[in-house]
Amino acid sequence: MATLLDQLRTLSAVDCDTLDAEAAAKLGPFTDCTSNQAIAFAELSRLDSDGKPRYRQLIAESIQVAHWLFGKQTDATLEELAVELMMVGLSIRLAPHTTGYLHVQTNPKSAYSAQKTVTNAERIISHFKQLAPDFATSRICIKIPSTWEGIQACRELEKKDISTLATALFSLEQTALAADAGCRCIAPYVNELRVHFDPRYTDANPSLALCGAAQHYLNSRPGSKTHVVAASLTSVEQVMQLAGIQHITISPSLLAELAATPAATWPRAAEIGQALKVAAATAASAGGSHSVATHLLGAERRRMLEAVVKDEGLWRMAFTRADGGAGEVKLVQAINIFADVQDQLEEIVRRADVTVPAGGGTGGV
Repeated sequence: MATLLDQLRTLSAVDCDTLDAEAAAKLGPFTDCTSNQAIAFAELSRLDSDGKPRYRQLIAESIQVAHWLFGKQTDATLEELAVELMMVGLSIRLAPHTTGYLHVQTNPKSAYSAQKTVTNAERIISHFKQLAPDFATSRICIKIPSTWEGIQACRELEKKDISTLATALFSLEQTALAADAGCRCIAPYVNELRVHFDPRYTDANPSLALCGAAQHYLNSRPGSKTHVVAASLTSVEQVMQLAGIQHITISPSLLAELAATPAATWPRAAEIGQALKVAAATAASAGGSHSVATHLLGAERRRMLEAVVKDEGLWRMAFTRADGGAGEVKLVQAINIFADVQDQLEEIVRRADVTVPAGGGTGGV
């Protein structure tokens, strides 16, 4: 009997939002594999039945390679290098269960520096070449937080034929800027990141409509190559409402629930694909009228989006004012959470490597 996961795969490319190779093998195959600092930390924190870190060999090997690389550059600390290597090492294990991109996220602490983000991305590509020389670099996509600086980094990387994904995206302002930069993908977050860290918290305004509006906008741009990857989902209902979005990245728990639910008897079948239907209806009704609503796609709204991406000051103000500032607040929250987890990943390195001083390493000489 066909399941909801089977049905979803006929409507969207299904990506796995995990670095758990066993889960990917069980529930795959998938198109892409997405990850971030939080997903990497959760995986690296897992213990074997004997209570020892499951990935102790990967951690040790990553630190060893980081020591070798550390003296050859001045751009990253020893801990940062080791974290990058661990994240790449985990991602490589997902390659047999995917046909498309392996997405690796840059250090969120560089979210407001285009140059540091570009350098970070190029290091990640270099790590893949070193750890998996037979893996095609064309299958690597670099995830970068959707700040102005982050998306300018995407612009530069795309010119170098390095694929990028603008992540933690909460507005059409970010969507338009990412499209103008030539990003391969964008990842609108349906729920703000906090929902995955605070079990008592729910997002009062999940951005299902944004996913549909972003795809509608991108499809209407001549020559656009940017794809939507809907992310940060919390329920089967949200996943199925997004059916038809080009890519949907889904956690193992939701994938398992989708795989266990018969499609024929699912009681909310009428909601399947609702996000795209709403976007199409909204665009049709908007006509040429003006609205400050973030997801409205009238002619004047489109002209505004195309104008602000050419001017940093205009774009920053437009993003600040979008949805009364909600998108900007959610982006800053996501960067803070990811930065906190980056600190936790670096602490894993310090605990595992007694040669690293408590204050952390500094750039090489």
